[in-house]
Parts: sequence; C-alpha cells; structure tokens
Amino acid sequence: MKSDSSTELVELTTAQGEMEAEIIRGVLEGEDIKVLVKSDVAQGVHPFTVDGLGKVRILVRKRDFMRAKVILKEYRKKE
Repeated sequence: MKSDSSTELVELTTAQGEMEAEIIRGVLEGEDIKVLVKSDVAQGVHPFTVDGLGKVRILVRKRDFMRAKVILKEYRKKE
C-alpha cells in the first residue's frame, strides 16, 4: 500500500523543550504548515534538557517538509 504524502508525517527538527517547540509551531503554522509536536516526557516534569531528555520532535507532512525546512532556516537566521 502506498503512503499518502498529504498525511504522512516526517520529523523536521527537534526542539530543546516545549517552549522552543511552541515557537517553531507558531512560525510554521503562521505559514499554513500543520505541525505535530511530540514529546516522550510528561509536561511539567523536566522543563530542561539533559543528554537528550526533554527534546521535543517537530513533525510536518511530508509534502510540506522542504518548504518548512526553508522557513525554519530563515527564522533561525533572524534569531
């Protein structure tokens, strides 16, 4: 069965916590790119990152990946 690129999710980047992930989500959703933020850490338990703990995955639809990558790169240049 073929995967549907309109719904298939791919990892764009990781953030160093929920706050950074929400900023990235806002930047991308402001450009009409739907975002899924996924974390294995319970919210509020560890508000910091230690050796990868607390990292948050940012996923976008496969069809939006390249555009999202460019948008995120441009955003990070401005920081």
